[in-house]
Amino acid sequence: MGSKSVGASQAEVTFLQGKAEVLPRGETGKKSLIVGSLLSQEDEVQTGERSRIEIRLPDRSIIRFDQRSTFKMKNLLFDPQEASREVKVEMSGGKSWANVRKVFGPKKTFEVASANAVAGVRDTIWRMNVEADQSTMIRVYEGTVQVYHPFVKPDYKPEEGGFRTPREVPGPQQVARPYEEVTKDQWEQIVLTQMMQVVVPAVGKPQPPTPFRLEEDQRDEWVRWNQQRDREIRP
Repeated sequence: MGSKSVGASQAEVTFLQGKAEVLPRGETGKKSLIVGSLLSQEDEVQTGERSRIEIRLPDRSIIRFDQRSTFKMKNLLFDPQEASREVKVEMSGGKSWANVRKVFGPKKTFEVASANAVAGVRDTIWRMNVEADQSTMIRVYEGTVQVYHPFVKPDYKPEEGGFRTPREVPGPQQVARPYEEVTKDQWEQIVLTQMMQVVVPAVGKPQPPTPFRLEEDQRDEWVRWNQQRDREIRP
């Protein structure tokens, strides 16, 4: 898998510790990944015990996953002529860290989604944990992250304007498919800025965003390792 050339809508494995497997779209058998392997849209990846993987996208954004992480490259679309991207990664479990590069084209979408939260970014450093109880924790280190309910279509579009002020859905309402009915217990979106975090429970509304302390955060070896990797890739 490592002999292929990188396409405009493919991502490349640039670091692998331990073992990771991919289930390519339309196939029934998993394949082992190595450094240099290419990932395409709809590929599903799982990392093993004591394993980590780093993936570089065509716009030079980086996303990493810790051990026992499962994710799908849902959207992986790039237009090098327009410097545009449309990226969406779906996580069903594990830990991710993203260092997202700024793009200048008409489309700038970069999203990581769990079962109960979608995080949309532009040029940002941030991480997401999807726990065993399906709660989702997001922490932002640089830039701004918009977190919205996966069944509520947000007014905000990454290629248009800026971030809206967070607000709750006023009450039950009908929304167009494929989105479901929004109940009073659901929520619409939250905006996180530098050194802010939010925890989204598996059921119900998240608590208001809160600050976190870098000293506490860096006790996590996963955080320290990613920060070191980020220093190594800075131009």
